[in-house]
Amino acid sequence: MLYFKLINSSFKRNMRSYGPYLMATIMLVAINYIFLAIEANSSLKKLNTGAVTSAMLDLGFKFIFLVTLAFLIYVNRFLWEQRSREIGLYSMLGMTSHNLQLLTIIEKCYLMVISLVAGLAFGIIFEKLAFLGFGYLLNIGHISQSWFVSSAITKTIILTGCLFAIIMVIDLVKLHRLTPNQLWHPEAVTPKRHGILYSIAGILGFALLIWAYYITLTIKPKISAISHFLLAVILLVIGTYLVFIIGSIILLKLLQKNSHFYYKPRHFIAVSGMIQRMQQNGASLATICLLCSSILVILFTSITLYVGIGSTVKSYAPEDVVITSNQGLTKEQKRVINTSARQHHAKINHYLTYKMTTPQYGYWRDNKFISQGSIQKMDSKASSSVILLTTNEYNRITNQHVHLTGNEALTYTNNKGHDGTLIVNNQKYHARKLQHFSGYFNPDHSIYTPTFIIANKLPKSLPLTTFNYQLSGNQKQRIKFENALQAKLGINNLSFTGKATITSLINSLYGGLVFVGILISLALAITTTIVIYFKQISEGYADRKRFKIMQQVGLSEKETVKSIHSQVLMVFLLPVVGAIVNLCFAIPAIRQIMIQLNFYNLPLMITVGIIVAISLLILYLILYGLTTRTYRQIVDGQVEEN
Repeated sequence: MLYFKLINSSFKRNMRSYGPYLMATIMLVAINYIFLAIEANSSLKKLNTGAVTSAMLDLGFKFIFLVTLAFLIYVNRFLWEQRSREIGLYSMLGMTSHNLQLLTIIEKCYLMVISLVAGLAFGIIFEKLAFLGFGYLLNIGHISQSWFVSSAITKTIILTGCLFAIIMVIDLVKLHRLTPNQLWHPEAVTPKRHGILYSIAGILGFALLIWAYYITLTIKPKISAISHFLLAVILLVIGTYLVFIIGSIILLKLLQKNSHFYYKPRHFIAVSGMIQRMQQNGASLATICLLCSSILVILFTSITLYVGIGSTVKSYAPEDVVITSNQGLTKEQKRVINTSARQHHAKINHYLTYKMTTPQYGYWRDNKFISQGSIQKMDSKASSSVILLTTNEYNRITNQHVHLTGNEALTYTNNKGHDGTLIVNNQKYHARKLQHFSGYFNPDHSIYTPTFIIANKLPKSLPLTTFNYQLSGNQKQRIKFENALQAKLGINNLSFTGKATITSLINSLYGGLVFVGILISLALAITTTIVIYFKQISEGYADRKRFKIMQQVGLSEKETVKSIHSQVLMVFLLPVVGAIVNLCFAIPAIRQIMIQLNFYNLPLMITVGIIVAISLLILYLILYGLTTRTYRQIVDGQVEEN
């Protein structure tokens, strides 16, 4: 009973810390449950993209679980600092090590039960709404979800118990290692950071950031792009922590050594104050920067792909149905098409046939295409494909009257493209770029960007015949017709593309990506908010002491308040500015990866990037305004330090 009284008393005194902590853990438990409940849906797995969607949800859940673990460990450090003096006082008043350990265990169980009960309640309530939103994003309406998913509830309880067990062990280890005096004066165990290795680490941080940015700017649209991007992410994480924790202090100390700059009242206060702030909050600021960067990149990528579904589909199918065949369609196949059209009340509005060469895969070295042949013969250098068609075919399908002489050629690609003197298959062309080509598409649905070359003669290679025709009817009727037609013709997926079918598939995939991205971003936003809140609290207590010292040395209250608040705002904005810079450098790499998904709409990417960045900045400033109220109450002495 005594333990519960002590814990309840501590909760009341430290509600400013425990309240936001519990709200965050409750919401994170709810998000974990929502992921597990939707992932367990049986009807979802029966969809055409069910396996991929389930894998996406599983990956998203694992990420959220790691975020929850990192959050609990990180914020538990602040709670430990809040309670360390209380525990030290209990020890001095006669409580044994065993009593303190038991008190810690009961406290963690107390927090876990509250988080679980409230988190599961919110999860069950909002999971239905989340599932409806998920179905809307996937553009499907025939899946159902029960109110209670027992397997998800069980998994959530087990995993949450494991998370709290981890932080419980961490606190017990701290209790075992620290003396009552160290608990009463936690600043006594603060490590001092200095020496040559410290300086080397700061320089290394800047070097790693530059290396990461260089990788993102030089990534090419080939199969190794994702692995290079992941390397850049790892370098960015390490570099960001080193720069915020060490590099920033090194720069400030260099300014401090400049006597002409430093020994001026305004510069002296700003630099010395910033050094103290970065020493105390470098890790927190780096964490906030990386969390904001993650939110920006995840939202930017998922929203861009989802909004750009139309342009992505067009790169696979310029018409409603595209059929590629080595020999053209036989009379029997044409009869099957007409019969199927009548059965499904479809009308063929447009029918077009043209020949082109089979795609050749390889990569461009300057303006020379290094062909590696078919997909089976490619290596990691491959990034493009080349398709040729004759001038006569181009004029016929586009109603143009282009006239080329000798080795003149036209080129078109959705990406950067090539012109001037080109060498393809040892054939030299003098090429100029086309501004538009309505027949452009990716015939093999590969991850490699095709380049169409229009020339007078084709090389000796196997021609393909492509049939394009449009069908009337609603989305479900069109999908049903396309599936039936493909089955009756006996054509595989590489040779048959139905726009309605591929739209439905991509919509399901990208809709799932947006759903996972939104939930992950929500979890990251919750984590970021709480980290910022605790940073403001810790800075508030530190600045209250600094406030008194600055007034004792002769500064007026107005000058002191202005100096401290300008430093707070500067430190507060550093992470979000760093996050926006990270997004700007990430966009070129993300674009190269998206090119492999047949997404080429650069203006849309830039628009989404600007909207996402501005939205985050506005929300961040709102959060600054809200948390600054608590900060000012502490600095002004309205809140007593525990």
